[in-house]
Amino acid sequence: MTDTDIAPSSSARPSDEMLPFLNNFHDIFTTIGVLILLGGISLGIGQVMGTLGLPEGEISWQLALMGLIAGATVLVWLLSALLVGKQRRILPGIVLAGAFMFACTILLVWGYTQILVQGLGLEEGAVEAAFEAAEGMEFGRPAVAAVTSQLPWSIRLIPVIAALAAFLPAFLYYRQFRLPFAGGLSGVGLVGLVVAIAFTIEPYTVALYLPTVSVLAGLGLLIAGIIFDARDPARETRLAGTAFWLHFFAAPILLSAVLNVTQIGWSFKGFDVDNPEAVNMFAALAANDDRAASLAMIALAVIGVFALVSLLINRRALIVSGLLTAGLSIAVLVNAAGLGAGAMVAVTLLVLGAVVVVLGAAWNPIRSVLLAPFPSEGPLARLFPPVSAREG
Repeated sequence: MTDTDIAPSSSARPSDEMLPFLNNFHDIFTTIGVLILLGGISLGIGQVMGTLGLPEGEISWQLALMGLIAGATVLVWLLSALLVGKQRRILPGIVLAGAFMFACTILLVWGYTQILVQGLGLEEGAVEAAFEAAEGMEFGRPAVAAVTSQLPWSIRLIPVIAALAAFLPAFLYYRQFRLPFAGGLSGVGLVGLVVAIAFTIEPYTVALYLPTVSVLAGLGLLIAGIIFDARDPARETRLAGTAFWLHFFAAPILLSAVLNVTQIGWSFKGFDVDNPEAVNMFAALAANDDRAASLAMIALAVIGVFALVSLLINRRALIVSGLLTAGLSIAVLVNAAGLGAGAMVAVTLLVLGAVVVVLGAAWNPIRSVLLAPFPSEGPLARLFPPVSAREG
């Protein structure tokens, strides 16, 4: 199979943005069976471990547990070959892909841990001793350097190994079965791997500029989704399905990152770690003060930009990801106007519901107006798919 295999035909219009996780009710039926089977496997592993009578936590107990998980992983792969590879069952494939990634990640991280402990003879005390070297120092480059200088590279590489352990199974699953969901997970894993490598090389800078790093991570996924969409502007192949999941994962990451940047800036310089409202966007919005109202207006402006981008690229994921934040922001502004709790809830639901219904009913007409300055053919048309006359 190739990336451009044609998806099952549907009476829906391409502009309606098909959901790449369900073919028909048989998918739901099969998924129920897969979930029951995976639940039985998990309980069965627990029962087998209980009957072995091995001392819990010892290496013999760990080997037995990892062996059972490895066996379950092989079974998940065989089921995937049947249900996803041959029958193209999408929803069961999402469950199986998640189970395969989870099990493989456990096995790979455990394997590296054993290399550290059994092969290199490293102990927990080595990590504790490294952090003791920075005891009494304020957070900064000297403190981070004091810790990292005491850590061997085998330990400093743990974030990279963990990121690889999450990325490789997703990428392998996607390469083998061309499941769009696994493609989206691969994108998230790849971004995580890049961040982990950067953190391993320069931990202080990455930690200090984490808000900026989060924005870049979200933008990376969003751009990847746009690139996949541009390769299939008609939204007829699995490339578009992969783009959907890239947008799906990018949206909450990018939205929360952008809102955090508006709240605390591009870095943690001068950051008040003792203030919970400074590290939690929802706590900041829920605070009953003037800053909450200004933050709510900023949040709505950011979500408005996301809505504009969604309309231009014909993807609704960015809007959906911001509904909760938009609702909370509207509630904050209504509360600031002095209305009661009942009125606040009513107005919030009315405004938010009206906006969503209007966008749903007039999605194509609004897009037609926004896309009027753009050409209907060429590279830009692949980035911003035009609305055909029959869809308007």
